[in-house]
Amino acid sequence: MEGSLARYWHPQYRQIHCGIRTKLEEALGRKLYNTYYYDRYYFPGQALTKHADRDACEISVTVHVSTNLTGEDANWPIWIKTPDTYADKKKTQVLVPGENRSVVLKPGDGMIYKGCERPHWRDPMPGIKKSKKLFGKTGELYYHQIFFHYVLQDGQRAHCYMDRSR
Repeated sequence: MEGSLARYWHPQYRQIHCGIRTKLEEALGRKLYNTYYYDRYYFPGQALTKHADRDACEISVTVHVSTNLTGEDANWPIWIKTPDTYADKKKTQVLVPGENRSVVLKPGDGMIYKGCERPHWRDPMPGIKKSKKLFGKTGELYYHQIFFHYVLQDGQRAHCYMDRSR
């Protein structure tokens, strides 16, 4: 995303990636592989285009780390489309279309979703862009989140697993 700051594999989040995986395995009753994670800082006017992720994002968690947005602007939602309901098992006729639902995450909150199956997006971040300098030194507004991604060990996307310990 043009103008945003994103980092893959920042070392300070490695343990959290594994810790979230353990919690997910307990909740799902299935084993997962870590695939990758990255964090992103959004700035005023930046959006996340509606999309579904690549196969390595079978099970995803987005965590809101921090923001300096205030008031109603602090309730900047992530959107997700719920599944369609089909009239038959071949999925040839939509009986009830899925809905676009928003989720507002407070710092420390996370949302679990099927990244490669559920379209998700963010509308442009509120606020007025003030400068290129970061983290409040000149009043720049930001929203920081981390995306953690996993695949089921016994699933059709297990081939996306990467051993990062080498």
